[in-house]
Amino acid sequence: MKLFYWPKTRAFRALWMLEEMRVPYELAFVNIRAGAQNDASFCRVNPMSKLPALEDGSVRVAESGAVLLYLADRHPETGLGVPLHDPSRGRFLQWMFFTGSCLEPAMAERMTGAQGNSVSFGWGDLGRVEHAIESALEEGPWLLGDPFTAADILVASTLQIAFKAKLIEPQGVLFDYVERSLAREGYERASAIDRREAERLALNTHVGLAHPSNEI
Repeated sequence: MKLFYWPKTRAFRALWMLEEMRVPYELAFVNIRAGAQNDASFCRVNPMSKLPALEDGSVRVAESGAVLLYLADRHPETGLGVPLHDPSRGRFLQWMFFTGSCLEPAMAERMTGAQGNSVSFGWGDLGRVEHAIESALEEGPWLLGDPFTAADILVASTLQIAFKAKLIEPQGVLFDYVERSLAREGYERASAIDRREAERLALNTHVGLAHPSNEI
C-alpha cells in the first residue's frame, strides 16, 4: 500500500489513519514545492493534483474522506470503520462526509471573510458546524460514542487547523475533543514521522516522486 504524501499537508490525515491501523505501507513523496503534484503520473492517481492519495494494488483513491473510508472498509479488523450491516453505519458515513462538505467550507468562509448564506449553503455557517459536533460529543468521547473511528481523525485534525488559524476558540467541548484525539498513540507516531520527514526534506528540496522503503 502506497500513500502519496508530503509533510505538513492534509496527507497527514491518511498517515495518522495508517498509523492507527498498524498495517504495512510506504510513502511516495510528492514534492509540492517543485510542482510534482502536477506531474502526469500523479494526476492519474488524483486529477485534482492534491494530497492525500492512495494506491493499493490496482486501486487508486484520492480525497481525504474517500481515502480514510477506503482504508476503514479495507481493514475492518482495525475497528476504525463501521460494518455495512451496523445501524450506526449511516451516522458514520455522515461524519465521514462532514469535514469536506461542512467543516472545511465553513472555515474557508470565515477565513476569507466571504458573505455566507446559512439558508442556501449546505454547511450553514461555522457556528452551526461547531454546534453539530458538540451535540454529537454529548453521547460519548467520540463522534459515534465509545468507538474512535476514521471520522474522528478527519474532524479532530481539521479542528486543530481551525484552532491554529484562530477561526475557532480553543476551548470547551471541541478543545477537549481535539486534545483527546492528539493524545492517541497513532497520532503521536504519525506526528513523529511527519516531523522527521519535514526536517529531512528541508535539506533536499529537489525530491520528486520518490519511493523509499518506509514500511511501518
